[in-house]
Amino acid sequence: MKKKIIITLVGISLIFLAGGIYIITSIETSTSTLDRLIMLHQVEIMREHLLLQIKQVQTDLNLYDTPNARSVDKIIANVKQMDMVATICFDCHHAPVVMKRLESLTQQIEHFKDAFSRYMTLRSNRERVEKEVDTAFHISENLLADVGKMVHMAANKLSKRTEFSLKDITNTKVILYILVAVTPFFAAGLGFIFIRELTKPVETLLTATRKLKSGDLDFRVEGLKDEYGEVARSFNEMAASLKQHMHEIQEKDKLYRVLFESAGDAICLVEAEGENVGDIVDANPATAIMHGYTIDELLNLNLIKDLDAPDAAKEAPDRVRRMMDGEWITAEINHVRKDGSVFPVEINAGLLEFMSNKYILAIDRDISDRKKLEHQILQSKLDWEDTFNTITDMITIHDKEFNIIRANKTAIETLNIDLLENTTAKCYKIFHGKNSAPDNCLSCKCYETKKPASFEMFEPHLDKFLEVRAMPRFDDDHQVIGVIHVIRDITERKKVEEALQRAEQMKLIGEWAAGLAHEIKNPLAGIKVSVEVLLEDLNISADDKAIVLRAVGEIQRIEALLKSLLRFAKPPKLQLTVVDMNDLLDQTIDFSLRHPLLSSDSSIELNVSKDLDKHTPVMPADPIQLQQVFLNLLFNAIEAMPDGGVLGIKSFYDQNANTITIEISDTGQGIDKDIIDDVFKPFFTTKSKGTGLGLAITRRIVEDHNGVISVTSDSGKGTVFKILLNIKENKKEDLI
Repeated sequence: MKKKIIITLVGISLIFLAGGIYIITSIETSTSTLDRLIMLHQVEIMREHLLLQIKQVQTDLNLYDTPNARSVDKIIANVKQMDMVATICFDCHHAPVVMKRLESLTQQIEHFKDAFSRYMTLRSNRERVEKEVDTAFHISENLLADVGKMVHMAANKLSKRTEFSLKDITNTKVILYILVAVTPFFAAGLGFIFIRELTKPVETLLTATRKLKSGDLDFRVEGLKDEYGEVARSFNEMAASLKQHMHEIQEKDKLYRVLFESAGDAICLVEAEGENVGDIVDANPATAIMHGYTIDELLNLNLIKDLDAPDAAKEAPDRVRRMMDGEWITAEINHVRKDGSVFPVEINAGLLEFMSNKYILAIDRDISDRKKLEHQILQSKLDWEDTFNTITDMITIHDKEFNIIRANKTAIETLNIDLLENTTAKCYKIFHGKNSAPDNCLSCKCYETKKPASFEMFEPHLDKFLEVRAMPRFDDDHQVIGVIHVIRDITERKKVEEALQRAEQMKLIGEWAAGLAHEIKNPLAGIKVSVEVLLEDLNISADDKAIVLRAVGEIQRIEALLKSLLRFAKPPKLQLTVVDMNDLLDQTIDFSLRHPLLSSDSSIELNVSKDLDKHTPVMPADPIQLQQVFLNLLFNAIEAMPDGGVLGIKSFYDQNANTITIEISDTGQGIDKDIIDDVFKPFFTTKSKGTGLGLAITRRIVEDHNGVISVTSDSGKGTVFKILLNIKENKKEDLI
């Protein structure tokens, strides 16, 4: 159709263009013809004018020397006028034949002018004048004949040409009138055909559209071609597609209705605007069953006023406002059944616009069973947490990045872990004080083997003996996602085991020492008596006497060692009495300052720093044995500062723990870390003449007083011995 329209428009344009060209050409031709005729008539008039001028000059010639003769000036003016008219004839474009005649005519006029001039100038020679007059007259007669002939011939031709031109112009006018008359009818006919070609397919399509609008989706457009044929095919395809979509919509509507009717959750459609906000427009059977109504009864109720519990109804306007603002809300509220019972529901509701009306689509779910289950789960969680937190062992749960993600109360308090909800605690930082996992990390072992692991260790960072059990945690794919640590503080148990082991060792040592002392004591007494007899010999030399005296000294040293060994092996029973610890310390300090090292070398500058708590109460203790403890520690401190230093003695009372702490410190060279754990072991000593029993006896005496002794030392900075004594009530019969 598009091509037809273009071809038709091009044809019409060409026809009108040809007509226009013809009209313009005809008009131009007629105009040119008329111009030519006018010019020819002007030529004819000029020739007649020339004829008249020649006659005027001839008349002037004939009237010369007569009473009626014109003046010379007038005659000359007429001759010039004749010459000018003749010259004008040459200005027009003539055919070669005409031009030849005009040239001949011009020559004759020149001859005539010459003859006439001679006639005018030769007045004295009568005979010659007459001859010139006769010549001029004959020339004028010939001119008149030639000019008359040319005028006659031009008039005849001009008359025929004028008649032919007027006839041709008349024919052109007739044709133009015919064209002007026919063109509107031709245009109307083409327009009718064109409009018919356009409106007929459009009417067919309009009819099809009306059929489609009326619901006849089976109607099809037939018989159209070109572009309208394509439109018809598209229309038919649209109708078929629309029919298919309508069928699908109907099927989906049936499906949605089935889903709506069979849904387990309550689904309600309620009014969202006007005075009837909350009125139930539609509801599924689940809504009726959930609330104890029939569908018909529900359609006469208001969701907010009749189904919401009073507390939920108060909050309903705010929920409606939020939904009208476009928010889809989820909340848990209470509903009321027909019998008045209240039950919890979870609502999901939002705004629904349909057919220019606004509704609220509410989907409610009865969560009574879920609430009961949540309560049971919560109670189980609380029970588990109570159990988890009442376990005295430390329990920590770790992820694969070594983060402690959960810990029980014992672990939090013991390890000083911050709230895990607000921070991340690395297990190697908490347990080991390191920035990375140690080489013997149990977690790493569990990740590798996927099996539980356990061992006992002493952790210096915590200063505790720990029994650690690590168990891997698995996900559903049996991949390790973390570990559970169960840690038991076995420091006290280790101390008890160590004490029992030491007691067993002491028992064996005591038995061995008692037997050894008994076996050595009697022979040693005989040796001592024999040596003393030698000293009484007057003849012994001075050198031999010195040797004997040295032997006696060594025997006495052996006796002292045996006495200490017997005292360590079989300590005397405590003789408890009420003791003021500060007074006992003062007395012991005064005695220790008489140490031979201080008395023999007065250049040693020893500063004593005492800080004794005045609120320290009296307590039951054996003052003699405690004094021995203090003396041992003070003498060791003094010997550790051969070049002088500060001797510190401090006591303080902890009322809450009901304990007395005594610290004795020095600023000597300190004890190496490699041997500090061995200083309380029997027979361990760093002195050349020491027995290694002093600190062992000291610890035994402190432990007999229900106390604890410990030592800390920094190499090059000094040593601190700390004694912690527990104050307890003793029976009167135990006191002296």
